[in-house]
Amino acid sequence: MKPLRLTLLIVVAAFAVFWRYPAQGEYPNRPIKLLVAFKPGGGSDVFARMIEAAIDTNQLLPQSLAIVNKPGAGTTTGSRYVKNANPDGYTILLLHEAILTAKYSGKVSYGPEEFEPIAGTGKQGLVIAVADDSPHETLIDLLTEARDRPDKLVFSANLGAPVHFVGSMLEQRFPGARFRFMQSGGGPSRLTALKGKHADVSAFSIEEYIKFREEGIRAIAYCDEKRHPAAPETPTSFEQGIPVKHINMQFWWAPKGTPKELRDVIANALEQAMQTEQVRERMAKIHCEPIFVRDEAMQLEVEALRTAISKVDLRATRSLPNVPAITVCAVGVLGCFVGLQSLRDRKLSETRVDWADYAVRAVVACAILSIVYVLAISSEVIGFRAATFVYVVLVGAILTRFDRSKAEALLLVAVLLSGGTYVLFTKVFSLILP
Repeated sequence: MKPLRLTLLIVVAAFAVFWRYPAQGEYPNRPIKLLVAFKPGGGSDVFARMIEAAIDTNQLLPQSLAIVNKPGAGTTTGSRYVKNANPDGYTILLLHEAILTAKYSGKVSYGPEEFEPIAGTGKQGLVIAVADDSPHETLIDLLTEARDRPDKLVFSANLGAPVHFVGSMLEQRFPGARFRFMQSGGGPSRLTALKGKHADVSAFSIEEYIKFREEGIRAIAYCDEKRHPAAPETPTSFEQGIPVKHINMQFWWAPKGTPKELRDVIANALEQAMQTEQVRERMAKIHCEPIFVRDEAMQLEVEALRTAISKVDLRATRSLPNVPAITVCAVGVLGCFVGLQSLRDRKLSETRVDWADYAVRAVVACAILSIVYVLAISSEVIGFRAATFVYVVLVGAILTRFDRSKAEALLLVAVLLSGGTYVLFTKVFSLILP
């Protein structure tokens, strides 16, 4: 066997083993990556860092939780990443009922059934808020205008996420009311929308509201049957004749197939963290009920939410065109045009295409491949390693003018680049790649 071929086989085998079978030992023997599907500063991020600090301070796990914020696409960027992660216990997700709302809004086709449950921690209520100078003094005032002027009042929400569902529940409880829902993202983004007069109303967790209210927002309803002690001046939605209740719980998830014994290690650490004075004091400050559930109790919580959420009818909202799909189609059309033009030129010419002419076409082809490669990775339709391997092979084939004698060297380079850059970005720079 030729040395180059033998080297190629060894490298491929090594990467295959490295990717599929991580180093074994007592779990966990390296940091556990905790995905938070929101930007830093929001309620979920604050909650995650509170639990992470308690686990680290009290040494409840032999390794730390490495928090990674991965917002986008109504929380589905983060959830999809964890769904597709290796079920080895080293990638977990913190995500509340958005794991259900994303499915029932049609954003994704998957829900809790595609994950393994770990635990549920804490409960927080939700307030409906407007800007301080808003003319709407009560929830009824707001809904009346939404009925009299349908699609005029802007409701800032993360479309397909819990806040969007709460807004739709308000509409259903007040016939004729119609908000114009605007995509804004997490709590800090919704606050900016209200302060900047880009939106008329939004919803925040009680913790977010207490933190943000000095910045110019005012609560007009608390979505529960009883007033919250942290905002006793705020009437409930039930008091105002709108029976909308929303109490959110933070759920912890692992990729499907993660062994229960690994999940139990994390669940035990979470349960101990919830019992520490450190967390209980912090939970009181963020107005979160210190509840912990696991196993069957967690399943009951999720099923109760599923029943409530499935009854909400989200009407169609205006959305932006599918830019990636349009771009891919345009690139495909351009590629076909270039290919047909090449065939036409070849038929018209009896002479061999010289190198200069080929170079021009090679540049065009490589540019097209580069665009497709970036779009494929950004839309997460294919993993980084696979996309990079294919990209390097195709570009290399074009640049070597499809010389078969260079195929083995090209494959070796593709394996090294795809695997090496993945390890560099994920292990050294701690970046998240699809």
